[in-house]
Amino acid sequence: MYNNMIVRYLEALIADGTFTQAAKSLYISQPYLSKYITKIEEELKTSLVDRTHNPIELTYSGERYLSHMKSIQVQYDDMLDELSLITNLRKGRIRIGVQSLMGTFLLPMILPSFQKDYSEIEFKILEQSPKLTEQDIQENKIDFYLGLMPKKDDSLSAIVLTEDRWCVIVPKTSALYQSGLKKITLFPYPLTILKNEKYVLTNQESGIRRQTNEFFKKLSIKASIVLESKNIFTASALARKGMGLTFLPESALSEIESFHHYNVFYIDPKIMCVSYFIAYKKNKALSTLELTFIDHVKTQLKNYS
Repeated sequence: MYNNMIVRYLEALIADGTFTQAAKSLYISQPYLSKYITKIEEELKTSLVDRTHNPIELTYSGERYLSHMKSIQVQYDDMLDELSLITNLRKGRIRIGVQSLMGTFLLPMILPSFQKDYSEIEFKILEQSPKLTEQDIQENKIDFYLGLMPKKDDSLSAIVLTEDRWCVIVPKTSALYQSGLKKITLFPYPLTILKNEKYVLTNQESGIRRQTNEFFKKLSIKASIVLESKNIFTASALARKGMGLTFLPESALSEIESFHHYNVFYIDPKIMCVSYFIAYKKNKALSTLELTFIDHVKTQLKNYS
């Protein structure tokens, strides 16, 4: 911890001109003051005080030392002020790794309301693949990972936030298409029939694809994949235009679906649903700010279904 006594002692010597008078104004003994200054000089291997001059003056080294110590004192005081703000949740930074889908859906539900209460908190958002996010959180490059199950990395502590329905877009080009259907309804066929379809999917790096693979595994389906995309919105747009079926959480659907030449069905949640989570490095000691953010996220999403 920074000690500002040396600044007070040197300034007193300059003002009073002698060790005796300086010690008196500082309410300490003259031998203690002299010994303290000598100790600092020995540590620095230079003289700070010209004892031959009457009244006492600082050497050039002493002047530069005092100048630097005053600057350090200002920086130290600024640091204490900033730490106080951080402790009281008035300043800080939260770094979040998130998939683009999560950024589109979850972040608008979380960040605006949090920043309203904690306006000085900075956010750094990295929209990237789960693989990169899991790597970054292990290397302490980010604080939190917003993703969807299933997650791969067992070295993360994950808190499930909410669940979402698992939907399939069925274009007119599929034999499963139902003409005139203008709303999201339960998938009306045996799920095993999906083995006969062609698919437009996100690539293997995406959380949506992990969920899709899990779904196919449950049904023992070896999917015929026509095309893969990095972006779920690209895949779903191509599915709507007839290139094949695709899966996505209901939250990834457009707020206003046209249902023009395609259906949207949801899968029975008992069979498959989407679980969103917030994760952090296992055994990490969470700060007050991080704990507050987790509580906020849980509160904001507890009523979403």
